[in-house]
Amino acid sequence: MNLEEALAKDAEMKPKLLAAINGKYELDAKGVAKLDACMLGNWLHGEGERRFRFLKHYRPCIDAHAAFHAELEKVVRQINLGEYEQAQGMLANGTPCTKAFVALVGAVRQLKAEARL
Repeated sequence: MNLEEALAKDAEMKPKLLAAINGKYELDAKGVAKLDACMLGNWLHGEGERRFRFLKHYRPCIDAHAAFHAELEKVVRQINLGEYEQAQGMLANGTPCTKAFVALVGAVRQLKAEARL
């Protein structure tokens, strides 16, 4: 598993959310909240769990991934309510959503180093 590629896929959510804001269309909030639907989540809750669940940095990675998806879900809910300005503000630097992604990147990289991936 290429964890950097998986992180890049999760990073692609921001442009998708911005596109929904600009296009004023709804997204699937439940799909965004699903933790095992993205490439990283699928690995974390599948092969990653089988192979690395006992490593020190596995649980923080799971938690960071869940926190990131929870923030994405909040943004999607704002979009779906038509609160486009608020949703866009939620994606700005220093917001809980961007902080959650930064924390996820750090957690994944710690797990990657510990697991020697």
